[in-house]
Amino acid sequence: MPWFRFTADFDFRPSRRLTLAYRAGATLLVPTAAAEAAEAAGAGRRVPKPGPRAGDDHERP
Repeated sequence: MPWFRFTADFDFRPSRRLTLAYRAGATLLVPTAAAEAAEAAGAGRRVPKPGPRAGDDHERP
């Protein structure tokens, strides 16, 4: 499962009964089939795993 940055809204239908809607501007971990379909449609590109955001507290008490 690759990390993917969407540059346009994209709907992925892995089955007849399910649609996954991805919004432009989102960077998410997505199924490989969704990434391949979105790349083919020009809706974004694969990106490296994002690092921690500023202000995130990764140390738990």
